[in-house]
Amino acid sequence: MKTQRRRTVVAIDDDEINLTILSKCAKDAGFTVESFESSLAGWEHLRNHPREVDIVLLDKMMPDMSGIELLKKIKMDRSVQHMPVIMQTGDAGVNQMREGLESGAYYYLTKPFHPEILTAILHSAASECAMREQLLSQMSESQSRFVNLMHEGSFVIRTHQEAILLAASLSQMALYPEFVAIGLMELITNAIEHGNLEFGFEEKKKLLCDNSWANALSNRLSDAEYGWRNVHVLTLRKSGGLQIVIKDQGKGFDWQRYVHNDAPGTLSDPNGRGISKAMVMLDDLQYIGNGSEVHCHIPLGSLLN
Repeated sequence: MKTQRRRTVVAIDDDEINLTILSKCAKDAGFTVESFESSLAGWEHLRNHPREVDIVLLDKMMPDMSGIELLKKIKMDRSVQHMPVIMQTGDAGVNQMREGLESGAYYYLTKPFHPEILTAILHSAASECAMREQLLSQMSESQSRFVNLMHEGSFVIRTHQEAILLAASLSQMALYPEFVAIGLMELITNAIEHGNLEFGFEEKKKLLCDNSWANALSNRLSDAEYGWRNVHVLTLRKSGGLQIVIKDQGKGFDWQRYVHNDAPGTLSDPNGRGISKAMVMLDDLQYIGNGSEVHCHIPLGSLLN
């Protein structure tokens, strides 16, 4: 049985006491931690060791370079831009959170923080790392050649592993495969978890904080009431792009609060940012009706136009 490797967190905070508390919480949660009291020192470490770092835990208010400035640097550098960034702040207003979201922070840790919330957010970020690695492992040259022959397709998805396979395959047609793969995975995951399996936002948050999400997900997939449901993914290749429709068999959800960022508190929780991420990574994302159907567009690679 393959042992899951220990994830590494880079924690950056100029407050020595707070940095010590953050580091202890992360270590207690099972992570390796590299600590820095300077944004510049933390940035230098990220640039020099991009393959050794998984997650960045960053204080917004820093004396040498602000957290937002460092966040923008991270998201502009292809070697480290994939890393989930947790922004720590005592100022959690709507505009401040939106600024972080638009700059690439999909996690917020508000001061004073509760250790169990930090633990849940770190595990959620680690899951994002694992999903990205699985997506990349599925992106093969033979897969790319096969999917490029496709003009129109219809796919039936029930589990996360099936979603990873499809997202990785379809993304091979795209101009930016990695971004598209993650964006599609977020939409299909949302359709499985919140659509077909009917997990609510607060319910998933509690399960993540209790470290019981994986078991709950497995149990509901095996439940006779929910487990039979499928996500249908329809694709149609047109000039310059691929039109994608994702339909689940659930009751729908209040998608507008996520599309329009009207629920800023979700940024401080370990879940609730998948749609925002997908909107950044995919074009023309539109939910239809009660939210059980979503459309998006993928620009094709230059050789496929």
